[in-house]
Amino acid sequence: METFCSDSRKDDGNSNRCICLSGKFTRIDEINENSFLSSKLDIDVTFKNICFKLNQITQQQPNDLLNIKITILPDFFVDRIIKISNMNYLADAVEKKIKVGGGSIRGLNSVDIKGGNAVNVAYCLARLGVKVDLFTVADEVGYSILDTVFKKFSSQVRLHVKNGKHGLTTIFEFTDSSFSVSNVMLSDVGDNSNFGPESIESANDGDDDRVLSVLSSSSAVVLTNWASNLKGTDLLKYVFKNSANSLHFLDPADITERREEFIRDIKNHSQLIDLLSINENELLQIMCALSNTGDTIPISLDKGNTDSITPLNLCKYAMFLSNLFKINLCIHTMIGSVWSDGCKIVFVNSIPPSKINIVSGAGDSWDSAFLFGHLLDFTDEERLCFANLFAFLYLENVYNDAPSLLDIVNYIRNYYIRV
Repeated sequence: METFCSDSRKDDGNSNRCICLSGKFTRIDEINENSFLSSKLDIDVTFKNICFKLNQITQQQPNDLLNIKITILPDFFVDRIIKISNMNYLADAVEKKIKVGGGSIRGLNSVDIKGGNAVNVAYCLARLGVKVDLFTVADEVGYSILDTVFKKFSSQVRLHVKNGKHGLTTIFEFTDSSFSVSNVMLSDVGDNSNFGPESIESANDGDDDRVLSVLSSSSAVVLTNWASNLKGTDLLKYVFKNSANSLHFLDPADITERREEFIRDIKNHSQLIDLLSINENELLQIMCALSNTGDTIPISLDKGNTDSITPLNLCKYAMFLSNLFKINLCIHTMIGSVWSDGCKIVFVNSIPPSKINIVSGAGDSWDSAFLFGHLLDFTDEERLCFANLFAFLYLENVYNDAPSLLDIVNYIRNYYIRV
């Protein structure tokens, strides 16, 4: 489940500022409210710097951006989104239909879109102008969808598609006024559940040398949805070991059913991973699982409920997990996002949308933008601010699409740079 909220563009004295921890910490108990109060960063300055860097890319150095090439794998889903404004109405209607032997519930708003974490990340990065190699699985109908979706990026995106069954997901987007917008997904993962190293070779007609060439020449390799892939760890080892000069980025998706296994595998293979990105739900699942692994958990972190998701605790979570896993860690939540390398911590408030027009893929959009900023040597603060802004524009669906670089530049000029 992904959730995001509020409007930080309104100038109420503090709303246009981001909380920013930029110091080094040796112990979790050193992080306290005073750290926040003494280190607020003017977000307008940060966005002004981002805009300057993006202008250099779009106007003065266009070829530099196109030299960034990212390999992404492995999941592709066709998503059917059903919007529900009243959860109780749906539950009552379903119960009534069951009692009379079945029937139709009409009047619901639904739409079919391309989905899957890997496909969403690939699409957002393509919108930002990056070259992409996408490895996934699909049947003839699914391949036709992928070909149509990425056709406008023909000079940037190369599709490597294994013949098989792509995933199918029914997504309920709940917009009940009693809680933040959220989505619940019912998934048939198809052959995404067994996408191992042999699937990559199959997607290239068994040409192992070509696969190794793609991996070794990548600026970054992104592995998504480990949780749905029973061969996810084998795939992780294969693609990361064969891309020694690339940045290795992992977003595991919802690990609820495999959380203890995930912790064990991350610890065993942390040397292969540069960045681990998780959301609020995945954070809570990790903390819950750690209570059963024998790891020593600071008492202030061991709560396992949404009440513990505060800016201060997120920083503590990030520092603790980064040290535990020995990996740079990103956590993106409804209140903001945090990055830590185990010593340095940066937290930046979210940019809450005035209206959420799309939820599915919001976390993938955040990952795409953070990775983009990382590869372009943005500062830690700039990466988080850029990723938060990208996710905000994605959620509001301002441009009826994921935002492009030009869209972002124009938005920053209009809202953050005061002439």
